[in-house]
Amino acid sequence: MTLAHPASRPMPATSPATTGATPPDPAARLVPLRDADHAAVLAEAVRVRASGGIPVVGDERWPAALMAAQVEHAAATLRDLAARDPRAAAEIAWAAFTSGSTSRPRVVLRTEASWRAGHRVAADWLGLSPGEELLVAVHPVSSMAVHAASLCGALGARLRVTARARLSAADLAGPAVLDATPSQLVDALDLLDDGAPSTLRVALIGGDRLPAGARDRAAAHGIRVAHFYGSAEASFVAVDLDGAGLRPLPDVRLRIADGADDAGPAGPNTPDPNTPRARTGLLELRSDQLAAPDDSRLSSGAPRWREDGWLTTGDRATWDPDAGVLEVHGRADDVILTAGATAAAADVEAELAAARDGSGRPVASGVLVVGVPDRRLGERVCAVVEPARGQDPEAALQMLKTAARAGLSPAARPRRWVLVDRLERTGSGKIRRVLPDAALPAATRHAAGRQGHA
Repeated sequence: MTLAHPASRPMPATSPATTGATPPDPAARLVPLRDADHAAVLAEAVRVRASGGIPVVGDERWPAALMAAQVEHAAATLRDLAARDPRAAAEIAWAAFTSGSTSRPRVVLRTEASWRAGHRVAADWLGLSPGEELLVAVHPVSSMAVHAASLCGALGARLRVTARARLSAADLAGPAVLDATPSQLVDALDLLDDGAPSTLRVALIGGDRLPAGARDRAAAHGIRVAHFYGSAEASFVAVDLDGAGLRPLPDVRLRIADGADDAGPAGPNTPDPNTPRARTGLLELRSDQLAAPDDSRLSSGAPRWREDGWLTTGDRATWDPDAGVLEVHGRADDVILTAGATAAAADVEAELAAARDGSGRPVASGVLVVGVPDRRLGERVCAVVEPARGQDPEAALQMLKTAARAGLSPAARPRRWVLVDRLERTGSGKIRRVLPDAALPAATRHAAGRQGHA
């Protein structure tokens, strides 16, 4: 197993204390891990945790300097927490990374208790028995993968990883549960439609919106979908088990921006007769599953963690406390200002991703919508399209343009279209919000400020 940086190798926990000179360095518990053998990395992470260490799982494709910087980032975050709250720092069990869809992944410190709270609800959704297999389709650097390893350890299940970076038919025979992102679920469904044998009965899907028709396609193959909204900082926030919409978990309290939509104090997610119905804005939350607070900030510069202990997610959402349904619209900073109008990139992406051909098959397997500089309009809506398997690229592009005219306002319709063989993705399978070289000159390739889910 590869260590990220020699200086990051954990020291014996007793050595600083025996001198009596200084308190132990909390970062001495950090154990950096990365390797091309993803199953071995995750198994070692579980062993490190069982021995009292804090596993820091990196990406074997990162340059050594980047891995060392990420380990130091984790160390600095843990030391900062120890300075503020030594007891909280002593309870840290895992150091996970956000997806890094626009920039360097950010470390998130988790206690065992914060993840166990989520394990209990996930166990009910999955019905996973001891000895059964859970297939995790994301790279070990993703917090989803490390969480899956922890979940399997808690349930006595066996963790399985994909044979290659992308799901293959061989991956689907054996596991009972697929833990993946929406795009990876679509990959699995395409394989099943082509006749791949499968033992899957449940798909635990998070990280983005569920594509239109995916739940029905899964049901046709005997797979039940548990689609959740969550993040590296918050774990499971809300779940849709039947297609009726995301509903917050019992321990989760929600509010929109100013706190007016707090689900308490009458009780978790209990309707308040004085609360306005269905408000939209920046989503904040509290729950038993939250990570340790830190001093990180949103792209707007606002603190991610409020002084009252609430987490500001950075997502725009509509919360209807009467109906108990949460609708997540995308990142609050993921908007495009064009010709005096505002277009939400996530809404445009969802509309295009829902497009179907005459046989009902998806037109695109991935869509990235960003604003590109335009002297006259301010920003121009640009759609970068990864055609679905089996679709002719030019025909797919024409179908998407038709879908845009039918379902989007004039301001939200893409004015620039780019076809690519495959969109770049993060370790968690999310589309990385970086424009390909073909879309823009080098000076404006990065979709600055536009973030995907953490």
